[in-house]
Amino acid sequence: MRTTTKRRVQKAMGRSRKFRKFGKLGRLGKLGKVAPQSGSYNRGYNEGFNLAYDSAHDHAYQLGWDAGITPSKFQGTSIIIVTTNDQRQHLQNCIDSIYEYTPEPFEIIVIDNASTDDTAQYLKSLTGKIRYRIFTSNLGFAGGTNQGLRMARGSNLLFLNNDTIVTKDWLKNMLTCLNSNEKFGLVGPMTNYISGEQLLQTNYTSTEEMHHFAVNFNQSNAAKWHVTTRLTGFCVLMRREVFERLGYLDEGFEIGNCEDDDFGLRTRMMGLELVIAKDTFIHHVGSVSIKALGERRFEEVYGKNLEFYARKWGDTHSLLDEVQQKLGSKNAAMLDFYPSHVVVRGVTPELYWIENGHRHPIEGETHHFSVTRVSQVDLRNWPKGHSLSQLDVQNKLAALAQGAYIDGHLQEGALARTEDNAVYQVKNGKLQRFINEWPLRYWNLDLRHQSTISWDDYHRFAPALPLIAPAIIAANNV
Repeated sequence: MRTTTKRRVQKAMGRSRKFRKFGKLGRLGKLGKVAPQSGSYNRGYNEGFNLAYDSAHDHAYQLGWDAGITPSKFQGTSIIIVTTNDQRQHLQNCIDSIYEYTPEPFEIIVIDNASTDDTAQYLKSLTGKIRYRIFTSNLGFAGGTNQGLRMARGSNLLFLNNDTIVTKDWLKNMLTCLNSNEKFGLVGPMTNYISGEQLLQTNYTSTEEMHHFAVNFNQSNAAKWHVTTRLTGFCVLMRREVFERLGYLDEGFEIGNCEDDDFGLRTRMMGLELVIAKDTFIHHVGSVSIKALGERRFEEVYGKNLEFYARKWGDTHSLLDEVQQKLGSKNAAMLDFYPSHVVVRGVTPELYWIENGHRHPIEGETHHFSVTRVSQVDLRNWPKGHSLSQLDVQNKLAALAQGAYIDGHLQEGALARTEDNAVYQVKNGKLQRFINEWPLRYWNLDLRHQSTISWDDYHRFAPALPLIAPAIIAANNV
């Protein structure tokens, strides 16, 4: 990293340390957590952390992920809360309950999606283990959560709706479930207001009665862990290593709805399971975001998201059957479902050629290449290979344009169309099928040459995993 960058980061980090020093002079809050009397600690912490982190984060991508400064990780849970208009009181109740009922190591990350009420002022007044970002435009649930994931330092990651109230032993029980089996990818609790299998009928009439109910209900019991086909996104827990294989939420889903179904589907495609911890209950007010949007606007957004989900995935039942048959007892990563011989970029302008499971930096003028935007998580999952010149890449693309066959053999990276009009790519000596037109277009392969192959040639290849599109990431995000 350049010396000037180092000085800027060191200066910012020093400023953050200074604020922490002054903050520790405050009184001890409940549960023995640091809680200064004024908001100076938290404002200072957030200012120092965000300045240092953003500077290091952005320059790290310019020079390579491994060369950058990233926040230190801790053995605990990052609780990510996305909030927006008219929900400040719900957010406050949620945060208060986390402090009251979570003795396990945690941090809270709040993403404010352009609230116009007093949420920003409330966040700036907070003390303790809370960091936040305030945005002037609504990033949606997926975009806001992704920003929280970018900031998270915990070994476990948890999405939590801002209109929830957590209860005694909630996190302990969910962690016990999650860590009991490597096949458990995502874990969620039961609640009073939700669709699907996580709904629990209750009859309490006050917060006090609810907590009394939860004390009796939240008794850890492995017999009550239930593998399911769908988890709603109001409260979802996962290990960091699962996230690093899975990637971010898809920001192609507007505002909210369906991104949790997409996230769960991708988790199952990797060979992992979705689990309901039916020994754990938290309270959910529910419908707060819907009411804030208005019924008409909600129906419009929901309809668009359903349409996008269908266009992206098609028949999910057949797709999952196909993947599970080909995976067997093995696990996969999203990278296994991505094509080869494509040009990609992350958050910076630097372009990479993907081939043989590696990303190769492209040197020279690159503006004429068709480029696919991927997240930094996806990008760094491809090990970095040797650099290629723009001419090298142009020659590779020219060779692929000649057709799938070279001397009678299908060449790596080539596209082939079978007699039933399914499109495949030759990758690692296998034929991998594009699940529909969406990934072909997203990877900029829809206009690349496709050679027709016979069924005899097709049957010479072993069955392989299908090819999909990555999660959409906004232009300047993660």
